[in-house]
Amino acid sequence: MNKHITYIFFFIILFISSYAYSQVSNVNINHSVYEYLSTLSQKGIIDYDDLVKPLSRRYIASKLVEAREKMNKLTKLQKDELEFYEAEFGYEIKKQNSEFGIQNLELKEEEAGEGSRSEEKSNKVKEKRDLLDKSWEFEVRTGEMSKVKSETKNEETKNERFTFVKKDPYKRWQFFGYENNVMNLNVNPVLGYEVGNWEKDHYNNLFAGIKFYGELGEALGFNFELTHTRQTPGYINILHNRFSKHTKYDAFLADRDRLEYSKINVSLGYSWDWGAISFGKNHNTWGYAENGKIVLSDGPRSYPNIRLDIKPTDWLSFVYMHGWLNSDVLDSNSFYPTWRVIGDYKPERVTYISKFIAFHSFTITPIKNLDFSFGESVVYSDDLQLAYLIPIMFFDITDEYLNRNDNYAGGSTQLFLALSSKNHIPNTHLYGSFHADELTPDGLFDPKTQYYKFAFTFGTNTIDLPIDNLGLTLEYTKVYPGNYRHFIPTLTYESSSTILGHWIGDNGDLIYGAVNYTFFRGLKIKLWTQYIRKGTEAFGNRAYQEQFPQPGFLFLDKITDRKNYRYYGVDVNYEIFHDLWVKAHFQYIDFSQQILEDKFRSQLNRDFSLAVGYGI
Repeated sequence: MNKHITYIFFFIILFISSYAYSQVSNVNINHSVYEYLSTLSQKGIIDYDDLVKPLSRRYIASKLVEAREKMNKLTKLQKDELEFYEAEFGYEIKKQNSEFGIQNLELKEEEAGEGSRSEEKSNKVKEKRDLLDKSWEFEVRTGEMSKVKSETKNEETKNERFTFVKKDPYKRWQFFGYENNVMNLNVNPVLGYEVGNWEKDHYNNLFAGIKFYGELGEALGFNFELTHTRQTPGYINILHNRFSKHTKYDAFLADRDRLEYSKINVSLGYSWDWGAISFGKNHNTWGYAENGKIVLSDGPRSYPNIRLDIKPTDWLSFVYMHGWLNSDVLDSNSFYPTWRVIGDYKPERVTYISKFIAFHSFTITPIKNLDFSFGESVVYSDDLQLAYLIPIMFFDITDEYLNRNDNYAGGSTQLFLALSSKNHIPNTHLYGSFHADELTPDGLFDPKTQYYKFAFTFGTNTIDLPIDNLGLTLEYTKVYPGNYRHFIPTLTYESSSTILGHWIGDNGDLIYGAVNYTFFRGLKIKLWTQYIRKGTEAFGNRAYQEQFPQPGFLFLDKITDRKNYRYYGVDVNYEIFHDLWVKAHFQYIDFSQQILEDKFRSQLNRDFSLAVGYGI
């Protein structure tokens, strides 16, 4: 079956590439341009779809072009930021303007009744090259312009340009860049150093790696990011990472002296005038929240996935994703001996049970800046199922069909919703999300019979009111017991033992508030606070028993499971120029744990760090 699936995807790619007109090179979900475009969107300056990330460089370039057309609505700071990001996406903006020019030319020809293309357009079409065309070649001439003759065709390519440790033609500093009419390639190092203090424990992190992105011909876009981190010492107080919003990692070397791990994100993609498809190992997020997304977040390690985006009209869009997750569950039938001997111990070969996720959603826009989104997902294991590779399949019914309605043989399905309103209240974004792992409508509001596992978030963000460049955010999130969990270990809503949704986990809630201010282009400060309540998490305990009523919110298996966390923090970020930044972070944590009825024991922790880096 796997071979047949490979053939199917090959023909899908072949079909799409024959109609492709631009490439998909994704932008890291932590890039500051997302926050900038979101700000313009909630002020009603641009139309911006940011429910699902990452977004392509071409799409972001189109939004910057749109913002340029409405310069009179931008503040002085937003104009400075626009120039900054135009340098970052200069190549894509040039392509965008070139394609827009060709479209206008075609429209004028149709209005004039011309039966053939103009010579100007014909020349532009000739400049396009097929990715598989072997007739072109180029010479390496550092920093100089040159023209190259084709060996088999009597035509010239566009001028090629090299950039090495200087600014490129778009005024963006590059370590190495190359551009001709066939390829655009940008390569930059990843370097960084962070020093911090957690109460009496000092720590430091050293980052190193490489990233590159670009396009090949009219068909292929790509991006690659590899970062290796060395942390010393290897152990910090457990609270340091307990409720961290940062992406988790798999350490391949860990002891008390040091901890080392690597992260890699890579993608290849195609796009056409009403959609795009991409393949890669990266993060996909779904939702609008600032302090953690309940449906898909960037908390777990990135995982291989296929993603399809379709937008046939202004009022409807669709996204599908199929991912290969890590179950962290050993297959007990796969053990067999190896030849290695360690003392008296002979290690065995082991494998982990395969785990997958299929995910799709629709977004409807009934009026401008009002989006209603809904969808479903399924987590399943053991064997890859062709039915879940059909983007518009109804997963819940499919699960019943594949597994004969046997609750112990099937997968785990989830339903989710989201609502977004931008600028209906001036300069304000109102949003909410709902995620249900299990929901029984009968007796939903009867405490004696209610049985549900769901989570929700609602929040608001206001910008430039009452002061320009000042932002205010307020969010509330609640996750009921058992949401994200499952009594079959391979069907939890997790990858690499990390929740795919909100980092708080189940049986807890939080309220989050933040005030941020941008002094000038690149320098931002954020004051924030959050309060978290937690009870017993559902791990093989009575939360899985069939009983009525089910354990209520903040239920406890033992009294010490009840915990509160109060955070107060300050973050200062300064992006000096493209990819070069300095960050300072301080947080104060008041952690309290229940020891007796109505009695808590408190512990205070402070964390301060200072980091400088390039390319991270």
